[in-house]
Order: sequence, then C-alpha cells, then structure tokens
Amino acid sequence: MKKKLVITGIVVCTLTISLYLWFSFKPGFVYENGTWNYVSYDEGAGRRINPINVQKDEFKVLKYSDFARDNNSVFFKNHKVEGSDPETFKIISTEGRYHYAKDKNNVYIYVSNDWSIFKVINADPDSFEVLEYPYSKDKNDAYCGSLPLFVDDVSKIEVIERARFSTLSSFDSFLGKENDPKYGFITESVIYSEDGKAKTDKLTYIGYKLVEDKR
Repeated sequence: MKKKLVITGIVVCTLTISLYLWFSFKPGFVYENGTWNYVSYDEGAGRRINPINVQKDEFKVLKYSDFARDNNSVFFKNHKVEGSDPETFKIISTEGRYHYAKDKNNVYIYVSNDWSIFKVINADPDSFEVLEYPYSKDKNDAYCGSLPLFVDDVSKIEVIERARFSTLSSFDSFLGKENDPKYGFITESVIYSEDGKAKTDKLTYIGYKLVEDKR
C-alpha cells in the first residue's frame, strides 16, 4: 500500500513539474514592466523578451497562436504585418509546417516555427484556395509559396508532387540569382520552393520554375 502511495506521489509530482515547465517556457505574448512583449525561449539564450511597439490599451491577443492586433494592424509575434486588416484577419490553413492566413487586403504565408510572414504576391483573398504545398491559386493565377506563377489557365492547375522544403529569401538575394525577368518587380522578401511539381495542360513547373512551355 505504501509503495503504491509513493509511486502515485512521484507521478503527481512529475506531472506538476512538467505542467509548470510547459506553461513557464511556452512562447507567447506577455505584458510586463508596462510593455507588451513576445517572449520566446531557446536553449542557448534562454528566455528572450521581444518588445512590441504598440499602445498597450489597444493591444489584444488573438485566438490564433502567435498573432495579436491593435486598432489598425495585425502582429505576428513581435512584428507588425504591414497592410493587414485586423477586423477581417483569419487563419485559413494550418496543415503541415507552412500555414496560410488572409484578410480583406492580402493573403499571407508563414512558417509555424519561424519569425517571418510573407504576402502571397498579388493574391486575391476572396477567391484564394490552398492546394498541396507549395502551391495555391485564386481566380487569376497560381502561386508557389508567395510567388505568382503567371499560369496560362488557372482552372487547369494541378499539383503533381508536394514540396519537401522551401527557401526564405530577401528580395535582393532572390533577384540576385539566376531568375526570370518577370520577377523583377518584387520589392519584398519571399518564400518559395525549387521542389514540388505542378502543371496545366500547357505549362509545367518544378517549384516556381517554368520547365516546359507548350504554348
């Protein structure tokens, strides 16, 4: 009997400590010392406090993990999402590592364990649809990550193979590599894949690259 009580006590103690550590080190938004912060943790530096430049009375943590808002914008962790609309913002896909969100102005893609969020360039929020990663589409075009593909007929886009990885890149780094001049208009960081495969009846893509054109 005593042995059972000891084992039960050890189990309860272990669970209590585990729950304490989980809630103590779980990343998220914290209001302390008169400032809203996004608190993160890593093995090397431990607890990191990332201040958010926001009016404290306007700030509200959303139900979506890692997102908050003020009266004018959405925040992803401690970064303001430029051009966002907090009244219409919502998450639309959390499958896998790469997640999608949208509001009345833009569609966004972000990585669940990263600090970056990207606008899907020129995407139409009302008709946007997530396909198999890295591909998505709307009424006008298909996309690889945040990059438009300039397909000939979006109704015929078909994903042949999912991507295994993606690349996050600043726009100058992306444009500095061998690239199609059609992406010369980009002025923001992008996420894309050189893996995965999609096609229409006339065009074939490996990642974002057009590899076959039968037009």
